[in-house]
Amino acid sequence: MRNTTFVTLTLTTALLLGGCATPRTDSSSAGSGTPAATASDTAPRAVTPVNIPAASARTVVLAMTGPKAVVEAKDWAAFKTEWRDTFADHAKTANISFSMVDATPAPQNQDGTLLLVTVNDYRMVGIGARIMFGIMTGNAFVDAKVQFNNLRSGASFGEQAYNTTSSAWGGIFAKVTPQQVDSIATEVFKDLKAAR
Repeated sequence: MRNTTFVTLTLTTALLLGGCATPRTDSSSAGSGTPAATASDTAPRAVTPVNIPAASARTVVLAMTGPKAVVEAKDWAAFKTEWRDTFADHAKTANISFSMVDATPAPQNQDGTLLLVTVNDYRMVGIGARIMFGIMTGNAFVDAKVQFNNLRSGASFGEQAYNTTSSAWGGIFAKVTPQQVDSIATEVFKDLKAAR
């Protein structure tokens, strides 16, 4: 009986510690499993929206980059796909032309907005993993900066920092990577739609 109690306590402690998050000290480690901010299920944004000319709000090109540790992470391609698909859905809903490129494009011969996303750090957690493993999956988070540039000239319209994280203590209800990217896209497209 004593051994059963000991095993139960050990497993419970392991489960609880598996979901704990500590403040991040190294921003260069992609997929480190530690959130970039305190637990929150929102996408914080600057108080002042980015002012985009109406002519540039009809076409959006998305490019993503980050430090070497980020872009060489094993799930970087899947993370970029999540951004591409989510932003494409938002663009379709807003009736905005959208494309994604692998590198920052040279100035184009058309009006539009280049969204240059610099991902400082992230941790992907999918919906399936959250449902299956709950707090054991840890926290999903995204620490990124989005620069809004003129597609024709390269001039900057402004930038926004987005820092999302979810608490694993929320269990299956904590926001995972797809929901966090969707929150960021919602904020980005607010500025684009406001210009039209």
